[in-house]
Amino acid sequence: MRILIRGTVQGVGFRPMVYRSALKVGASGSVWNNGSDVIIDTDRG
Repeated sequence: MRILIRGTVQGVGFRPMVYRSALKVGASGSVWNNGSDVIIDTDRG
């Protein structure tokens, strides 16, 4: 599953929050910035 978050994500805490949320639901994948957007690619464990 690919999730696109549009717009500027401020602060250093967004990706760690995504990581912690993924751990809670047993998901794995990656998160990266694409200009002002954030892309989350995941395969739910």
